[in-house]
Amino acid sequence: MNTTAALLTKHEKYALIAPALAQAGIVLVATDQFDTDTLGTFSGEIPRQLSPLECAREKARLALSLTGLPIGIGSEGTFGGGPLPGMMNWDTELLVLLDHTTGQEIVAQAAGPIALSALESADLAAIEAHILRHDPAQGWMLRVGETVQKGLIGFSAITKSLFAAGRITATAQLTEPVLLQPDYRAHLCPARQHYIRQAAEQLAARYVALCPQCQTPNFWRGQAVAGLPCETCAYPTSAVHYYHKCCQQCGYTEQEPAATATASAAHCPLCNP
Repeated sequence: MNTTAALLTKHEKYALIAPALAQAGIVLVATDQFDTDTLGTFSGEIPRQLSPLECAREKARLALSLTGLPIGIGSEGTFGGGPLPGMMNWDTELLVLLDHTTGQEIVAQAAGPIALSALESADLAAIEAHILRHDPAQGWMLRVGETVQKGLIGFSAITKSLFAAGRITATAQLTEPVLLQPDYRAHLCPARQHYIRQAAEQLAARYVALCPQCQTPNFWRGQAVAGLPCETCAYPTSAVHYYHKCCQQCGYTEQEPAATATASAAHCPLCNP
C-alpha cells in the first residue's frame, strides 16, 4: 500500500529523490512554501546555524507542518571532512524521513569526493579553460568585489555577466581579478545530484527493511564489529566480521554476517605483520 510524503525543496530535488522512494511505495509531493535558504546558503550570505543533520530534520518537520501529510522528508548537503580534509572536496548528503503517525525518524546518507574547485584570475582564457574542465551543466558563482552573481552555466554566461558589470575592456581583457566558484545548489551541481540519488536509494531500502519481530521500518546495519578470521590461519583480522542490527521500536537485535566468511591474509597481523 502506498503512502504519501512531503519533500521541502527549493532547488529541484524532487526529481532526484522521487524515483527511488516510489520503488518503496512512497509517493512524493514537493512543496516550496518555505524558503530553505533562510536556514543557510552555500554562498555564505546567510550563515548556517544548524548542523547538517539538524537542518535536514528541520526541513522534514516543516514539510509535515506545511502539508499535513503523514511523512515529511528533508535533505541537506555539506562539504568538508572526508578521508583527506583540506586536500579533497568531499560531499555528504543527508535525507531525513519523519513519520508523524509513528514518530519514527529514518536517516540516510551518501558521501564521496567531488572534483570541483574555485579559481581567482584576471585571465579570461584561464577562466574558460577552468570551466571546460568541469561538467557542462555545472553552475558557477562569480564574485567581483562585493557583488555575487549566481547560477551561471558555461563560459558565455560568465562573459555576459562580466560585460554587464563593465569588467571587460574593449580589448577583451578583465579590468581586475575575479573569483569563480562552483554553485553548489542541487539543481546546478551534477556531482551533488549523484550522491542525492544514492541517499534516496538508501532511504528507500531502509524504509522497506522491516524488523522481523514487529515489522517496523529501518531494520538496518548499525555498528560494524571487526574480527573476520584470516583465510590462512583463522586469526581475527581488522576486517568486518558482522554488523549489529537493532530495531528502534521493539529492541530486537540481530547480527548480519560479512559478505565473505574469511578475510584476505593481507589484513592479518600474523600472516602480514
